[in-house]
This record gives sequence, structure tokens and C-alpha cells, in this order.
Amino acid sequence: MTWRTFSRIIGVAAPLFGLWLLYRVLGRYDADEVLGALDSLTAVDLVLAGFFTIVSFIALALGELCAVRYAGHRIGLGRVARTATAAIGIGRAVGLAALSSGAVRYRMYGRAGVPLLDLGKIMLFAGFTVAGGMASVGGIAMLVRPDAIARLIGFDALHVRLAGAILLALVAGYVALCSLQLGAIRIRRLSLALPSPGLALGQIGAGIMNYSAIAACLYACLRPFAEADYPTIATLYVGADATALIGHVPGGWGVLEYVLTSALAQPHAIAGILVFRTIYYLVPLFVGLALFLHDEMAGMRNRDSDRTEQDRTHRAARLSR
Repeated sequence: MTWRTFSRIIGVAAPLFGLWLLYRVLGRYDADEVLGALDSLTAVDLVLAGFFTIVSFIALALGELCAVRYAGHRIGLGRVARTATAAIGIGRAVGLAALSSGAVRYRMYGRAGVPLLDLGKIMLFAGFTVAGGMASVGGIAMLVRPDAIARLIGFDALHVRLAGAILLALVAGYVALCSLQLGAIRIRRLSLALPSPGLALGQIGAGIMNYSAIAACLYACLRPFAEADYPTIATLYVGADATALIGHVPGGWGVLEYVLTSALAQPHAIAGILVFRTIYYLVPLFVGLALFLHDEMAGMRNRDSDRTEQDRTHRAARLSR
């Protein structure tokens, strides 16, 4: 079996597996009870969830700005922020980053003059930003509350601490490696230089800010339904997100619901998860689609304007003859 065939099988099987998990999880609950449980949410919970969603996307925009600088381009913060919001808003909900967020970045950065090779560098840098934030927030949570996390996932507290220390050591090692400035790393025909220490610190900082805000959003949504503190929720989200990424499950649909409901074992936790899905995944999806379509229409208007101007120039040149 070739790698291409295997990747195609995974591309079909992973979404189906996620949908099956989601069906199994939702099948445990009565819809009327879940809707009734939503009355436990307060306006403060919803405002906090919305606020931390905005903080998360600000962090992602800052990380995207570092990625653009790493690729050697000076694009304005406004375009970078719009592109990051559109690409990540669509990519997080839909999954399949190369086909969703990658395609959005290709279109929006392409209009800013970013070539395809540099787009690959931006996406790779953004991927390391996500990985660094995931490892940092998960590692800190494991060190802060190892006992509570160990009870939930069935591991010994010492092993939880050890896992957290290893994650943080990997992040520190990456920053240290960047500070050595060892030169370019070659992967087949692609030559990649490690980012500067300043960019690496900005990358890790943006990643930590992002995952801390996502976990805070999830905690605000789950607070009325589950007796779990913030570090525990942060670790569970990081674990679920990492599992979904490794398994190529688009948007983590089904995986997040299964991990959280299994670990928390609270009768109405699914209500908080559905609210989180709506606020952090579905709302940014529609915002991202709106930003992308607006940019597409602006690009079409600019092309039409350029053609009109060229036609006028040609007519003026013919008349002058």
C-alpha cells in the first residue's frame, strides 16, 4: 500500500470515525433534557466565553504575524488579522487544514504577493505555534493539578507530572535551539531556517495565549454543568485536540465530545460542550466565511478596475497615434 493510498483511506475513515463518536455521545442524552439544562447558563458565562474566544483569535493573529515575518514579508496587521481569522475560523470548524485554512491563506496572501513556497513556511510556522501552545498549556496544567487530572484519566499523579515536565522541556528545548542559530535545515528540496529567538518567543507566547483562552472559554461553558477546575479542563481539551490532530479527525468533532463526557461523567456536561462548539467553532466559522468572501469580492473589484484602467490606457494610446 502506497502512502498516497493510505492517506486517502485515513482521509475518509477519520471523519466517519468522528461522526460515529459524535453519534454515540449524543445518543446517550435526551434532547429535551439537554435543552432544559441550558437554563443553567448565565449571561456572565456567555459573555466570558465570547470574550475568551476573541482573546484566542487575537493570539492567533499575533502568531500569524510572527509567521509572516518569519517568511520574510511585511504585510499590514489588518490583512494578517483578517487572513488568520478567516483561515483559522474555517479551518478549526472544518478541519483538513491543507484544504481549508491552507486554501484560504493561499487566496488571501496570494493577493498580497506571497508566493507558494513562502505560504508553506507560514503554515509550518503556524503549525509549530499551535504545537507549542498545546504542549505549554498542557504541561503547566499537568504540573499544577496532577492529582485531579490523574483521577480523571486513570494515571498515577507522578506520571502526569512527568508528562507535563517532558512537554515543557520540549518547548524550552525548541526555544534554546532557535537561540543557537544553527542555520538552515533541509527537508528534501525545502530549506528551512529556524526562527530568531525573538520570533520563537513570540510564537510560543501566542500559542500559550491561544490555548489558555480556548480552555477558559470551555471552562466558562462547562462551569454550570461540571465540577472541574480550570487546569483540569485545560488538560482535557489539550488531550482531546491532540488526539483529533493525530487521528486527522476534522475539527475534532466527536473526539472532543467523547473525551470530555467520559472524563467528567456529569449528566449535563454535553450541554456546555455544545455551547462551546457554537461559540468557539460555529460563530468564528461564519465570521471567517464572511471575511473570506469579502476579500474575494474586493479582489474581483480590483481586477475589474485594473482591466478598465488598462483599456483606457490602450484607447488613449490609439487616439494619440
